[in-house]
Amino acid sequence: MAVLLGVGIALAAYATPSRAAGACLSMPLVFETMTAEGCPDSSRIQALLDAPLAVGPADPETGARRGVLLTAPKDDSRTQAVRTCRAYAEAVRAGWYAATQLEMNSEGFLRVACGALLSLDMSSVAATSRFKDEGVGFDTLSLLPVDILPALSPDTETALANLKLGGFNVGSMIATGDVLTRSAPDGQLDLAYGGMASTYGEVARGDFNGDGAEDLLVYVRHQAVNGSLLWFELFGLSYPLGTLTYERFSPEALGQLKPQG
Repeated sequence: MAVLLGVGIALAAYATPSRAAGACLSMPLVFETMTAEGCPDSSRIQALLDAPLAVGPADPETGARRGVLLTAPKDDSRTQAVRTCRAYAEAVRAGWYAATQLEMNSEGFLRVACGALLSLDMSSVAATSRFKDEGVGFDTLSLLPVDILPALSPDTETALANLKLGGFNVGSMIATGDVLTRSAPDGQLDLAYGGMASTYGEVARGDFNGDGAEDLLVYVRHQAVNGSLLWFELFGLSYPLGTLTYERFSPEALGQLKPQG
């Protein structure tokens, strides 16, 4: 089973009354001091807000993780290390940012982890599920839209958009040799495209866009095949009636992890 290390949410003032879970995890979300599994309710999610994440470089003597080092807006002499999602969201909303590639890599993981838990807390119980009805999932290649593939430039984005309009999906691009795949552990999908190796995993299932139908919450780790470039993404996949492939969307919860003003 795949495991996503670290998770939490944001906003110092963010709090909701305890309620039943709207979505259920497909993999454990592991913190340094606790693990989220199953269908966590809002009270459990609130307890995870301040849980430290195993992120950032480790101290050579103690092994303790430093966290992600963020730089203050308009003053690069000021920095702060964040290890929890509450602290991270407060900092990001105030304009703090990762200034180096190393910190960007760590922040990308932190953003996915925090976004996943926040998406769980903002989800609803799905009334219907085309995924269950048809017995398909995030690794059903013929249903995966091409816009889940990494796009490093506007030209690549345009090319993928044109392929999508032309009826291509990830499965058909594998058939043409434009996308490569390899065997992966259960709960994981490994693809290579455009010089990037990408690992996908299903984080959770629930209604993440408010339409009453079940969606998939998916994370991906992209890394350059020949280089140090690395980044993470979190997105939703819906499967509306009448469509021939899944539809990618950005969960509303991710808006909580952006600078304000």
